[in-house]
Amino acid sequence: MSFESMLPIPPEGLTVPTLISAKGAQLRFWIIQANEASEKKVLKLSGTVDQQRTKLAEYYGFDLSVIPRPDAATVPTLDESIRDRQWADFVKLGVEWKGTVAAGGVFKLLTTSEPKAAEDVSVLLASEAPTPTTTETREPTSTSQLIPLPSPVPNHSAASSVVERVSSITVPANNLSIDSAGVISTNTSRDMLHNSNPAPPEAALLDDLSKEIEGLARCEGLRDIIQQVESGEVSRIRARYGPSEGRRGTADPSWPKYKNIVSKRERLYRILSEDFAGDKQRFFAFFTVPQIPKKRKRAKEEADSPEDHFRSFRKIVEAAPWCEADLAVERGKEQYHGSNGEFSDMQWAAKWGTRNSWEIWREVGNERYEKSKNSNST
Repeated sequence: MSFESMLPIPPEGLTVPTLISAKGAQLRFWIIQANEASEKKVLKLSGTVDQQRTKLAEYYGFDLSVIPRPDAATVPTLDESIRDRQWADFVKLGVEWKGTVAAGGVFKLLTTSEPKAAEDVSVLLASEAPTPTTTETREPTSTSQLIPLPSPVPNHSAASSVVERVSSITVPANNLSIDSAGVISTNTSRDMLHNSNPAPPEAALLDDLSKEIEGLARCEGLRDIIQQVESGEVSRIRARYGPSEGRRGTADPSWPKYKNIVSKRERLYRILSEDFAGDKQRFFAFFTVPQIPKKRKRAKEEADSPEDHFRSFRKIVEAAPWCEADLAVERGKEQYHGSNGEFSDMQWAAKWGTRNSWEIWREVGNERYEKSKNSNST
């Protein structure tokens, strides 16, 4: 019999990567599961997070120094990394554009007044215009070889947005002429580049964040919000409009106005994933508000009512720090302290078993969802 066959089987979801990234609540949950599976106390709940992680690794035979290598397909190539940086520059330019317009200024793509530079940009804008039929006369203007816009990187939302906006900018056909060599000439007025009134594509670009946030905020139900997070909708909005990691001042100018809508959804999902260990049935059951039976209820109302009985997600998120503060007071009681006078995880577990923070909070009688501490609303 090999050594590996003698090791206990880890619970579902416990792997080397998840063990390394797990927080205190999740580690304690796995320790409790290990003790229940073995029908004896093989692991202690005491110790720091790192000590608990080490205990679990040793018990299940995990080598935390060997992290599984990521799939080679996920490692970006040199070309892909260059494209990513280029699109990042486009996004940064868009943020600057929106900030200038929001402040009442005029965003100028060019800082030089040289005719050649203006013509080059005109040609870029003209590249997406409808192809003109024929022209009999030509203006004596400079010509530039037409260079098509690059195709967006697949699944790259910022890149696709930039291309869509630029692609929607058109130049009147009478401002274009084509010679026999296929070179386009343009006499587009430079005034187009310095128009003080935002063009329709710019207005649409400036409205992107507010529209996406409106769609996000439209969902208030507990199930819908969890689905928003799991679908990636919330993380996409943060990645697109929020500040870049480790870089201050890179967020969209409107981000401070909307960030709470995003962050509250993220905090609610952390309660599900950490405090309830991802158990949705347990999570939704806990935050279901008991209803008082009503007479003469229509059958359709009764069928639809369960979806309307969840507690407000905002009140849940706001109550989280109250829960933690009350449990800190509870942990300070003498009954949870060992002979050395320090808090004992073992004595806490002996009292509460596998109950999580919210369930304990309810049982000690301090659960509330209003600011007044004397209010015990259910």
